Parts: sequence; structure tokens; C-alpha cells
Amino acid sequence: MERMLESLDIFQIVIIVIPFLAALVLSQLVRKYFSDLIRRYVVGEHAGKETVFRLLERSIIALIFLIALFTSISVVYPGIGAYLSSTLMAAGFLAIVIGLAAQRTLGNIFAGLNIVLTRPIRIGDAVIIKNEYGNVEDITLRHTIIRTWDNRRLIIPNSVLDEEVIINYTITDPKKLFGITVNVPYDTDIEKVNEIMVKESRRHPNVLKELDPIFQILDFGESGIELRLLFLAKDQPTAFGTGVDLRRSIKKRFDEEGIKFSISGRYLLNKETASG
Repeated sequence: MERMLESLDIFQIVIIVIPFLAALVLSQLVRKYFSDLIRRYVVGEHAGKETVFRLLERSIIALIFLIALFTSISVVYPGIGAYLSSTLMAAGFLAIVIGLAAQRTLGNIFAGLNIVLTRPIRIGDAVIIKNEYGNVEDITLRHTIIRTWDNRRLIIPNSVLDEEVIINYTITDPKKLFGITVNVPYDTDIEKVNEIMVKESRRHPNVLKELDPIFQILDFGESGIELRLLFLAKDQPTAFGTGVDLRRSIKKRFDEEGIKFSISGRYLLNKETASG
């Protein structure tokens, strides 16, 4: 390495550095261009295409640095073009060696390409992966980043993600049908419960008017009757927050009307108590 540096004059060193400086400048311009493009065009009208644009951005930047690297090497080895043919002949064998040595990495890359092309998830989608709810924050060639509801980051290798069952709340229709379940004693006025729960949900501004709240009797349990209210919200986060609000307001109305919740419990009697 020292001999090679000694054989280079100042002019050659400058020529080697210039392509990388130019690559840095071009990469920043590419990032700015795609950021402006996504902000003005993709996010507003074609939000689902952000993943493709991000992959295209990274591919162009990688190509820029590869060209810079090749240019710098050609300065040190001016006759590098003559060696290309022999290099290409050995490329097949080299590809096999690299493939065997980096199976997992290549698997992540191909899985990342598959995710981008088939688009089971996209940047910004609300998903459940590995029993974790969150939003897709970024998709790279190697891994995908999920921002969970409590602001953690799940970094999942694409090869794992490609084989995982994913619940996507956004891909076709972000609207979410949400349920609130309560248990009441058998002597409760069910029609009154129906009136309260449906009325409270209709009053909430986040409940969509396109579907009237649905009241259901689910089951007759050991301790009471299981009831459920279904309502429609614009997306999963809104549905969850609306459910929290409705539980509070329904509990308040139940207290005002003297409606009790059933409490599950069992009584164990020993022989002495039973005989007495």
C-alpha cells in the first residue's frame, strides 16, 4: 500500500479524490430531488409508491458511487479495461463463492426486492407483525423498520418478513371495524343497554356515519350476558382511541342508569359447609 501511494503523484491523488467528492455532491442532490418529489407528488396523490421511489433513490446513489470507484481505480491502473474480459470469465465462479458465503444477506436483498415489487406492505402502512402493532417507517434492501405504537423500532430482516403473516390495515381500505365487549347480569334490561351503547357511539365524532353502530348479543355465559358494540372508524389508531372514549362514556351512562357489570366468580364449598 505504501509503495502504491509513493508511486502516485499529487495530480493522480487529486484525480482519485475528485470522483468521490463528485459522488457525494450528486448523492446529496439525488436525495434532495427524491425528497421533494415524494413530498409534493407521492405523499399527496400516490402514497403507496413511496417505497418504490425510496428504492430507486438508493439504487441511483449506489450506482453513482460504483462509477466513482471504477473511475478512481482506472486512474491507478490505466490498463484496467484490458483485464475486464478475464475478470468477466471469473465472475461466474466468484458469484458462486459470494452466494455461498452470503446466503442470508442475499436472501434479505431478494426478499426486499420482492416486498418492493409485490408491495404487501408500504411505507406508512399500519400493520401487525409478530404480534406487534406499528407503522412501516422504512424498507431497505436488507431490512424493514416498524415504528410500534409505543415508539419503539422493530428492525426485521426482509427474509424473515417475507415468510411472516402480516395484518395490513391500510393496503386496500384503512377503515377499521372496532368492537367493545361488556358483560351484564341476566336481570339487566338489554334494550336499555342497546340504547345507551348505540347512542354513545353515534354521538362520538370519530365514528363514521356510513355504518350505523351494531349491537350484538354474543353469548350467555356463566356470570352474565356477553354483549358487543361494533362501530366504524377511519383507521386503526382512530378506532382504538375512540374505543377508549366510548368505554368511559358507556360506563358513566351505566352508572347513571343503575346498570351493573357482571363479575365472574365461583364459590367453593367444603364438605362441612355443604352439610351444615
